[in-house]
Amino acid sequence: MRRFTFIISLSLLCMHSTLQAQLDPKLTPAGAIKQGNADGSIPSWTGKYVGNLPNLPSKPGEVLPNPYANEKPTKTITNKNVAEYQSLLSDGVKALFDRFKTFEVHVYPTHRDFGYSDEFYARTEWNLSNTVLNGTDDISKFTGGIPFAKPATGAQIIWNARVGRPIKVFDGTSDQVAVYPNGNSERYRNRLMGELPIATQKDIPVGFDITSLGEANQQILIYYEVIEPARKKGERAVIHEPLNEAKYDRKVWVYVPSLKRVKRAPEAAYDTPVGPGGLLTADDNVGFNGALDRYNWTIVGKQEMIVPFHNYGFDDPKLTQEDLLLKTHVNPKHLRFEQRRVWVVEATLKPGKRHVYAKRRFYVEEDSWTIVAVERYDGRNQLWRIGLQTSVYNYFIKAYTPRVFISYDLDAGAYIASGLVNQTKPTNYDVEPRGAAFYTSTHLRKRGIK
Repeated sequence: MRRFTFIISLSLLCMHSTLQAQLDPKLTPAGAIKQGNADGSIPSWTGKYVGNLPNLPSKPGEVLPNPYANEKPTKTITNKNVAEYQSLLSDGVKALFDRFKTFEVHVYPTHRDFGYSDEFYARTEWNLSNTVLNGTDDISKFTGGIPFAKPATGAQIIWNARVGRPIKVFDGTSDQVAVYPNGNSERYRNRLMGELPIATQKDIPVGFDITSLGEANQQILIYYEVIEPARKKGERAVIHEPLNEAKYDRKVWVYVPSLKRVKRAPEAAYDTPVGPGGLLTADDNVGFNGALDRYNWTIVGKQEMIVPFHNYGFDDPKLTQEDLLLKTHVNPKHLRFEQRRVWVVEATLKPGKRHVYAKRRFYVEEDSWTIVAVERYDGRNQLWRIGLQTSVYNYFIKAYTPRVFISYDLDAGAYIASGLVNQTKPTNYDVEPRGAAFYTSTHLRKRGIK
């Protein structure tokens, strides 16, 4: 399941101008390099737009307007010219070019004009001097925002990607579609709701350590319901996802319609197969989620790469799933790429630990801390699955959010797209909290037998 940080809108202890003075002047308040690159393909960061763009209003729960709808690609990479861009492409994208003659990458102008709220920056600034990560999962003295704006370890970068966005509550319905080599497809339609108890509390100031509240208040409460296909309709689950997985376990209860009862799921994490065709693992969603403890995490470096970004067009309700999902790969003309700087992090399986992925490589974009691409290797150290993550800047929560996760399975010759909203309704981040009682096994059973 997706991991979130939920933070409260409160009085600030310090303002944006103060933060700029305290941080490294070469970095943005979220930890990215301010300056653009030498040839201008990556511009300098401005962060001048926080929330809605001028003359481009949006409302929570509605399709986000595309600020770059009129732009055209500056270049298109195909099998004919891919050799010119080897240094800017991930190994996964190169493998897609090798596998599919019709695969293309459309590169658009890079934009760095969106920013976060002053409160988010204040929380990020406090974390710089306070937040501690012991091992890979034991986090303490964290107040929301980006936990590690100046990361020193690979695990800290993944933590930034997992929790670094100010979401309090959410409610949305999306599609997960697998496309198989014969052209057939399989769709799951799911509803996902969630919140954190701390999101409903008052007067939690910047600088208050949310990890000190104990298990009940750290948990992210999630409700999941299957709407399609018919054979799975009515399956439901409640998940209590801990912030600190070194101290607390993920808890999952599942309602099975045929049995009309709720049962505790003993293991719904790590490499448990999920989704249509079993093409993903439980910790695959949005690039990675869940505990990090089975891997050693290393920072490979930081580099310029061409990656998916500002993918508003992929959510366009005028597009059908047939428009987006071709027989062999997603339709390249609807997938926007930009040249950006990314952190490269590698995870290798610890001796004695088990997972179907022996190695994983993550590409984490510097402005948004989004895992924009990922590669997963099997036990023979062969590239097995390739992930591309679309993302958008959400004007309501004033932060970047991951959108559709696209994963290619090279062995199966199939791929899956998770989080499609073209034929449903986008996630609403402005809903009334339902309260902890909604996310219990008792309430799960009551909803199931209605």
